[in-house]
Amino acid sequence: MQQLGVRGRLFLAFLGISAFAVFAAAAAMYAFLQVGEVLDQITQKRVPAALASQQLSRQAERVVSMAPAYLSVATSIEHEQLSSRIAVEVERLKDLLSDVKLGGVSAKYLNLIEPSVEHLVINLDSLGTEISRQLEAHDRKAELLRQLSNTHIATLRLLAPGLRVMEADLSRLRKSIDDGDITSDQKSRTIAKVAQSIATLQPLQKAQFEESTIYDTLLRASVSQLADLPILSFPLERSVSSLERVAADMDQMLRSRISDRTKEFRSLIDGPNSILRAREHELEIMNNARLRLDGNVDLSRQLTDVVDRLVAATNEDINMANRSAISVQQWSTGVLLAVVGLSLISSILIVWLYVGRHLIARLTALSDSMLAIADGNLEATIPGGGDDEISGMAKALVVFRDTAVEVRESNLREINEARRRLIDAIESIFEGFSLYDAEDRLVVCNSRYRKLLYPWIEDVVTPGTSFESIIRAAAERGLIRDAEGRIEAWVAERLALHRNPGQPHLQRRSEDQWILISERKTEDGGTVAVYADITELKHREQELSEKSEALEQKSKTLEQLSSQLAKYLSPQLYDSIFSGKQEVKVASSRKKLTVFFSDIAGFTETADRMESEELTQLINHYLTEMSRIGVNYGATIDKYIGDAMLIFFGDPESKGVKEDALACVNMAIAMQKKLHDLTDLWRDSGIEKPLRVRMGIHTGYCTVGNFGSADRMDYTIIGGAVNTASRLQSLATPGEILISYETFAHVKDQVRSEEHGEIEVKGISYPVATYRVVDTFENLGRERRHFREEHSNVRIDIDLEAMTKDDREPAADILRRALRLLTESDKLE
Repeated sequence: MQQLGVRGRLFLAFLGISAFAVFAAAAAMYAFLQVGEVLDQITQKRVPAALASQQLSRQAERVVSMAPAYLSVATSIEHEQLSSRIAVEVERLKDLLSDVKLGGVSAKYLNLIEPSVEHLVINLDSLGTEISRQLEAHDRKAELLRQLSNTHIATLRLLAPGLRVMEADLSRLRKSIDDGDITSDQKSRTIAKVAQSIATLQPLQKAQFEESTIYDTLLRASVSQLADLPILSFPLERSVSSLERVAADMDQMLRSRISDRTKEFRSLIDGPNSILRAREHELEIMNNARLRLDGNVDLSRQLTDVVDRLVAATNEDINMANRSAISVQQWSTGVLLAVVGLSLISSILIVWLYVGRHLIARLTALSDSMLAIADGNLEATIPGGGDDEISGMAKALVVFRDTAVEVRESNLREINEARRRLIDAIESIFEGFSLYDAEDRLVVCNSRYRKLLYPWIEDVVTPGTSFESIIRAAAERGLIRDAEGRIEAWVAERLALHRNPGQPHLQRRSEDQWILISERKTEDGGTVAVYADITELKHREQELSEKSEALEQKSKTLEQLSSQLAKYLSPQLYDSIFSGKQEVKVASSRKKLTVFFSDIAGFTETADRMESEELTQLINHYLTEMSRIGVNYGATIDKYIGDAMLIFFGDPESKGVKEDALACVNMAIAMQKKLHDLTDLWRDSGIEKPLRVRMGIHTGYCTVGNFGSADRMDYTIIGGAVNTASRLQSLATPGEILISYETFAHVKDQVRSEEHGEIEVKGISYPVATYRVVDTFENLGRERRHFREEHSNVRIDIDLEAMTKDDREPAADILRRALRLLTESDKLE
């Protein structure tokens, strides 16, 4: 060491210091390489895989959410359309699965995701098959119900003649009992005969009861739940067995035909082709479909759980990478500090131990330079000159300084590059972006933020400026319309929203500009915000509001037009068309309706006695009153044929065949009563003879719907039932209501009717039994207190309910005088 001299010693010292600098540079390079590798792992591997998995999970949820729509399909066409839509979404799901496979997802998660997606696709295919089977089962059940309806009607037709015979015998019995000219022996023989007839026909009533029980129970079974089907099978078996026993007591011909119907009922109750088995099969298919749906939901949840775990693992990897990068940075910083410290210590030792007092001047200057460099002044002057060891030391110090400068510049370049990337990323955002620290000072923002929110005060929007100063300057310069005239209050409100952000809110600025502000707090207490210009959306919203008002005005115009058109249609038809329940097209269907025909008796003679204006007023008044009554009872007014009216019940709205028939008969009774009330009014108007109307009612199957062409059509009914109702009306006497047996069978429990005989109707091979309507049983109970009779040249109307005790004696006196006058007239003649 002594032989090296000053040069050698200083050379060795500075060589050691240079080694420290090289080590420090190597540590810094290693740190930057590690940070770059971490960033590449996050941006190129982990994040894309997590995003692809989340898209796959959302698509699976979308497919699963569409599957329950299978349960609401009613036709094969709807099933095919829904299957096509789901198939498109399934293909998209498969494409996303392929993207996940190519996206670098680990085999651990891929082995969980792929089977879930495959099972989901298989379940959807199986669900589509189950729904196809359900549609087939539903169609099969509908066919069995049609067979049930046909058997029910055929059985009723077999039993109806015998029941009518029994009712006719009972009617004859009542007449015999009421007839005072018949002797007691004759009454006894009549009662015995009727009793024998009832005993003979009693099985028919029993058969009708059992048949109705079977029919109603099977209808209930067709819509019952699986647990109720075994319960319903027992009463069905009991009723069909009872029907078989009743059939055995009938005559040979009827017994054979009833037995055939009984076999048909039994086949519909028991066996593979029964309604019970069809309903059970339908419910089993529906349960299987629901199990498939539940399976799809479970698979979707499993897939979502796997994706959540994958995302959590990705987040953990990103956090680990961040910790690793921070650890490397801390380690490299420590190494640099250690190197600098060692360099400083080495320099001090060299100055004080090796140089000492021999080279104080030059070494002191050189030492000052070294201290300045060690303190961070890399621009310090290094003494030069000479060719000795001190000069060599100076040269070595120059090399050291240059190396430190290069390291500093390299670090600054890296920092500036990272900052430039961050600024470029923020500037690429279309919306305005800002970040404020925990003390509400601006940290960073993009140019869009300055131009969008503060176009004329960009000099104020600089890093370090407080948020309150920026918004106050904008309000004072008139950039915020909401702050006009209330700057302090607005600033306070805006600060409250900024410091406690919630849902996005709107801010109206000058020149009718609208900004949507979305703010949220960061973990360090700062505030990050995004500002979107939605002015164009607001303008479109205003245009949409104006167009909505115009559409509302058009809607009112159409409503007025529709109310005018309603006068040419029946209320039910008008409601069904304008509510969308019925399409306006040439189409028809077969339904069981109750048809009503009415015609004014002697109208031609009345018309000849009146002027055309008076006749028009009379007929319009009559049709208006009758139509009002028809609408009140739910009738569909088909058409006016001069003074005649065609009305029917059962379409487009129906309360059931029985209720429709009862409503029609009640309507006819109300019309006849109304005609009695209008008699005085018409007499005062100059009509000598009041209008008397014939009415006919029949219940039967008709073809109802729209008839005509595509350009002009008429909603009406056709068929034999219409002809029968017209024939009944023509045979009725003025003021009389004539109904067929089919109508009588539905209303006999509430309407008093009398047999009127049988008539022949063209197109019907058998005679039609007719009945004359007297009144409802309820009205007959009240009319005991209201007597009304009318004949040629005489009219009596006595309302006992309205009379007081003082009124009755004068009324009785009037009747006695009238009776005396009639008696005296007969004697004079």
